[in-house]
Amino acid sequence: MLNGSELVNLSLFARRLASFVVVAETLNFRKAANIIGRSQPAITAQIQQLEEYLGVSLFVRSTRQVRLTVAGADLLDRSKKLLVDTDRLVADFRSHASVDKGQVYVSFAPTVAFGLIPPSLKVFQEHYPNVKVLLREDLGNEMLSAVSGGSIDFGIGPYKSVPGGVSFEPIFEQPFFLIILQDHPLAARGFARPKDLVSLNLVSSSIGTTAREVLDKAARENGLTFDIRYEALQYPTLFSLAAAGLGATVMPAVNPELLKALGLVAIPIRSLRMSRTVGLIRRVGEKLSPAADAFLRTVILTVEQERRHLGLDERG
Repeated sequence: MLNGSELVNLSLFARRLASFVVVAETLNFRKAANIIGRSQPAITAQIQQLEEYLGVSLFVRSTRQVRLTVAGADLLDRSKKLLVDTDRLVADFRSHASVDKGQVYVSFAPTVAFGLIPPSLKVFQEHYPNVKVLLREDLGNEMLSAVSGGSIDFGIGPYKSVPGGVSFEPIFEQPFFLIILQDHPLAARGFARPKDLVSLNLVSSSIGTTAREVLDKAARENGLTFDIRYEALQYPTLFSLAAAGLGATVMPAVNPELLKALGLVAIPIRSLRMSRTVGLIRRVGEKLSPAADAFLRTVILTVEQERRHLGLDERG
């Protein structure tokens, strides 16, 4: 860490360097002083101080002309690059500091994305129309890798086992339901019991997914054996299989309107509470840009406002 005197020296050096670039490009101390808005003696003094600090002569002066030394030409080239980079740095961070523009890169777990993204984006675009939100849907390993590698600002998903340098912060609890055809007797009853699941043909998420982990954990803890006929990775496939009458599935409701369109209904399972925690996945110690933070706050607000629509208020 720089101490106070070093910071002062750095600030003085930066000012002298900026003056040097103007003098070097005009090769005229009087013109340079007019451009900078200071007196010619003050500019001359800055250049002399810079030469003393660096220990080299930067200009060859005569009564008729001013020209750069070899060291001066080298410093001019490197200084211009440094000043351009500094201007870009300032512009980039001023852009980040403004929520009115910029980009947000975010990933959602598929079963979270379907119900949460549309209402979140609708509200966000109304308030921040010039911010571009780039979305992706990822399963566990892909999302964690994207967060860890810095290709996205943050992720929203149920993946609690995160690698070093990445944190998981709970946002909401996502309950699981028995999703079954609307004309099934259990749908008419309005709820299922654990023994009902044992007698059903089930279509389930693939082994290794968090949804399958929830189901397998419930089976182990309650001494149950489920008849899993088919497995699929994506929830739309599971819902389609259930809609075709090939079995029921135990999953988050995702979206009641989708289930209704497929002729399905989500009913709670009494005495067998199954859920998973969905949270914010982000890099440890890294502050979100204002635009990314604003989008995250919009997502969290949407969760609170859309709890029923997201199937978060039902109890088994």
